[in-house]
Amino acid sequence: MHLMHETEEDPGLATEQVRATFGPPRTVSRKPRVDPALAEAGDIARSALTDFADDAEIGDHIGVVADDERVVTHRFASKVRGYGGWEFFTTLARAPRSKVITVCESGMLPGENSILAPAWVPWMDRASEEERIRLDAIAAGEDPAKALAEAGYGQADETEAVEESAAAPQQQAEDVTEKNKQARRAAKRRRAKQKAVRQKKNKKSDGPSKGADASKH
Repeated sequence: MHLMHETEEDPGLATEQVRATFGPPRTVSRKPRVDPALAEAGDIARSALTDFADDAEIGDHIGVVADDERVVTHRFASKVRGYGGWEFFTTLARAPRSKVITVCESGMLPGENSILAPAWVPWMDRASEEERIRLDAIAAGEDPAKALAEAGYGQADETEAVEESAAAPQQQAEDVTEKNKQARRAAKRRRAKQKAVRQKKNKKSDGPSKGADASKH
């Protein structure tokens, strides 16, 4: 039988901590530099925008920024109606040691003073309390009408419905009465107008006959 002899630990080795590393060693990333050849290709960037925009809608060149090594984005002012403050952009790139410039993408993006739609509000924040109670009851497998009644919504709705149904016939009767009154007033005005026309005709017909009787005498 072999005996295991105890060995003294080196204090220097005991104090060192070994840390596991995963993947390749991390390198400190630096800010990409603007590639001179891509920065001078403003004409290529502008011509790429004419595929979907008129030349008159493309404004002055605003600037160029480096997105990555040998990748830049040119920005142009927008003159499109309804897109105040927006900007055109074209992203250009080239391979290492290559002079061929490639158009990656182009389009429009909102600027600092652009007109944007209001921030999206979740449906749960837009829904009324009554709607939330009803849907929560349905999700829990309960009767939504009962849940609304317990919360004090069902009774009020039923009362309003009864009041509206009771007021509807009365409103209809008032509307009919008002229409009848208007019809009678219109008929009265027509009869008065017709009477005035008949009187005028009678006066014209009586005038010559009276003059002829006077000449005979």
